Amino acid sequence: MYLMNDCTPCSVSGFSGRGPEFRQIADFVRNYKGGALLVHGQTGSGKTDFVHKLAKDMGLEILELNASDMRNKEALLKTAKNAAMQMSLFSDGKIILIDEVDALSGTDRGAVSAIADIIKETKWPIILTANDEMNERVHDLKKKCRFMELPPPTHNEMVGILKEACTKNSVCFEESALQMLARQSDGDVRASLIDLYVASFAGSIKDVSGLSGRMRNRDVSESMKIIFNTSDPQIAVSAFDNTDMQLNDCMMWVEENMPKEYSGVELSAGYDALSKADVFLGRIRRWQHWRFLVYANALLTAGIALSKSSSHRKAGDVKYARSSRPLKYWIMNAKNGKKKAIAEKLAKACHTSKRKALKSMMPYFRLQFSNNPKAISEELKLEEDEAEWITD
Repeated sequence: MYLMNDCTPCSVSGFSGRGPEFRQIADFVRNYKGGALLVHGQTGSGKTDFVHKLAKDMGLEILELNASDMRNKEALLKTAKNAAMQMSLFSDGKIILIDEVDALSGTDRGAVSAIADIIKETKWPIILTANDEMNERVHDLKKKCRFMELPPPTHNEMVGILKEACTKNSVCFEESALQMLARQSDGDVRASLIDLYVASFAGSIKDVSGLSGRMRNRDVSESMKIIFNTSDPQIAVSAFDNTDMQLNDCMMWVEENMPKEYSGVELSAGYDALSKADVFLGRIRRWQHWRFLVYANALLTAGIALSKSSSHRKAGDVKYARSSRPLKYWIMNAKNGKKKAIAEKLAKACHTSKRKALKSMMPYFRLQFSNNPKAISEELKLEEDEAEWITD
């Protein structure tokens, strides 16, 4: 017997386990007054499926676009903008669903600005979905959208979804088997239903021990919570095992957020462990001794977790933030870029090397420029921002 003619709740009422969140989405569509709603949550939590079910229940046409298939501004404007402005041909209204906006990469030129333009001009509700709220592309849209998190279903809710799928498809099941599938899903409804489908080939759902649990990618904020709140080194050392970030990036996250959790002696010990982890990463970069990676990870996770005392008090609900260091690097590089551009023009005018102009002539040039800025700017053809940099 084959399962899954339809494994999802047949109407909005079928999502009753997460009623408050789904009512918020439904109210946004029903009382639409402009703008967009960005729904974020882990993969398989039901974001896209609910929007489709909502449109069906409300008799609305739905236009679904996957952001990862729209790689530039022209493609988005051609498809989505016309739909956002035109009336529906088949129903009283429509919902425009732009799925996986966090799948846009850095090469997707103008796509985010195109989405922002569509949000500004649309006549119909726009719902965006994303798996990672910390993604740079999602961050760029924050000012244009209302945000709503869709948490994964609880264990009992997941069991209820699996039972409903079995009942609708006339598949016999044992309670213990569905309980195991729900535990293995880690909140991923889609993954759980796929496992259910595979198990249904036996005719009934009884033994699912052969279906191994999935290891989903862990959000970096979850890793932070593990490190800063556990005192068990075995738990802490695996904090970054399922993240898709490099250890250098993880280190910057720890450095940025440790003062929010630790203070005094604990903070000092935490930074000591962090500095030693950085030493091992430096040795890896210099000598390519990758066996040091295990030491760097241990210091960055268990080392920092054990830096707190037994009487450590949790800081409460902490909002972890990405490191501000890359932004500081960018600002510093922008300033150095102007300095190098001025040195290049100075070197050309004085018939010397750019290096000599940068190291030996720049301090005297600043003094000379302050005496006659207009003439020097014209002679060297300095841009306005370059002239301002010299006088700062």
